[in-house]
Amino acid sequence: MSSERSFFSVMEEFGFFSHIYEKLPEDFTAIFEIARILEDELSPLSQKVGAALELPSIGGAKKAAGPEPEDRHRYSPAGDRYAADLITSYHDAPRVYPTQFLLPEEIFLQRLALRELWMPVVKSGVILPVDDTDQGFGFDSRKQKVYILFDTSRSMQAHHRIHLAKAILYIFLKQNKSELGHISLRTFDDQVGELHTAVDQASYEALMRFVLRITHLGEGTVLQKAILQALDDIQEMEHLSGAEILIITDGAVLLEEDLIRSKMDENIAINAIKIGHVEVYASEAQIADMVARGQIKDRILLDLQAQKADIEHQLRVTEGTARRHVLEQMLAGVRTQIGQRKVPFGHELQQLSNVYINIDDLTEAERFRADPETIGDLEVLAHALEEEAKEFLTPELTKKLAVLHDHVQFLQKYETDSSLKERLNTIDARLRNLLGQFLGSSEHVETNAPVETAVAPAQLPMSEEDVRDLRFLLEADHSLSRSWAILLHWLLKYARKFGSRFRKRSL
Repeated sequence: MSSERSFFSVMEEFGFFSHIYEKLPEDFTAIFEIARILEDELSPLSQKVGAALELPSIGGAKKAAGPEPEDRHRYSPAGDRYAADLITSYHDAPRVYPTQFLLPEEIFLQRLALRELWMPVVKSGVILPVDDTDQGFGFDSRKQKVYILFDTSRSMQAHHRIHLAKAILYIFLKQNKSELGHISLRTFDDQVGELHTAVDQASYEALMRFVLRITHLGEGTVLQKAILQALDDIQEMEHLSGAEILIITDGAVLLEEDLIRSKMDENIAINAIKIGHVEVYASEAQIADMVARGQIKDRILLDLQAQKADIEHQLRVTEGTARRHVLEQMLAGVRTQIGQRKVPFGHELQQLSNVYINIDDLTEAERFRADPETIGDLEVLAHALEEEAKEFLTPELTKKLAVLHDHVQFLQKYETDSSLKERLNTIDARLRNLLGQFLGSSEHVETNAPVETAVAPAQLPMSEEDVRDLRFLLEADHSLSRSWAILLHWLLKYARKFGSRFRKRSL
């Protein structure tokens, strides 16, 4: 399990120090804390989701009877080349090298019995392809292909489900990075998102940046539409043939299982991770439809549905006011009884999945509350920034300040121990002190911040891109202090000098 000291390196891997084109998600550093848990193979959460994250490779799949498939990465052109090899049968004895016959008869017969005699065999030259891919990621058409469906519905905002989903996907891609040949991904909420792919290092990093920075959460969960779109893509795109589908969602959605199965071939497998225990219950109209389809076996519910249909029929043919009043009361009573017998549905995804994992919602107070070791690591990081700031205040340093500040603010929200919370406040004060140095004015330095250096460090100029990135990083914090607000104001003025696109954006 990685420690807090790996914070900056992981944030760099997330791309949160560069390529920032829009405001970052709220509490984006929560992904780091959850990923730390998932990286620990002994943690209950990691062990539970492991079955879905470790998808089988092509080599582990079922093979049809017949000869071994040809290795596509080995080409054997015709040619007469000879190499020494051991005999495979006593019939090969006449073909052994002549020197073998000089052996004593006893040794010759012994080696013949053990098939240890050497003979020349014809072998074609073998040409192996040059692996010119980036280190850590190699495309191979025989490798596992995965099609990911990622839920971005509004309900994912509850209990940091979206951060948990992002952390799961990050760990999945990280663990399988060198094994996956083709990664496809679509988001879904009230609509199905565009297709994103990763086949090499650059596209992998782009995909990771896209997923981690998702901010828009839509209404609705069109899971069936997303699954059908994935199946159509796999069928229509030759390079996706044999891909497995990984679904990460929090929704219980009614699916037409027969329709989906009709579009699946025997090589397609679905693995699903469901976050939380949301249950969806059928409405009165849905119950009637399920009864008509024969999907409900509850005898009492079937009798109630029959009574309801009979009373509704009588109401249609009855004209007397008194009789209609009695029938309406009877119908209301039957409907009440039907409503009390809740019929859960939306379990078709579990039935469609080869691997189905249902994990609990995070308990934020437990997952995100810092312990003394965590705070000790944060103090080391803050001290390292102070040492770096003694000589130069660089754009990279200011971005680290912004990200670490956001992380400390995030941990403070869930810290319950007063002494540990005070240590977090002290770390944040030290960050504000460094900001005061960045602004070049002592009046902006927090008065209660411990000053470990009184030097005036050199300040390297910031490019327009640096200003843009830093503004987005700082704006991720929704509880800006006076120092941070001053810095944002300064950045806006700085950007105006270059005719920045942020001229019309307000703080």
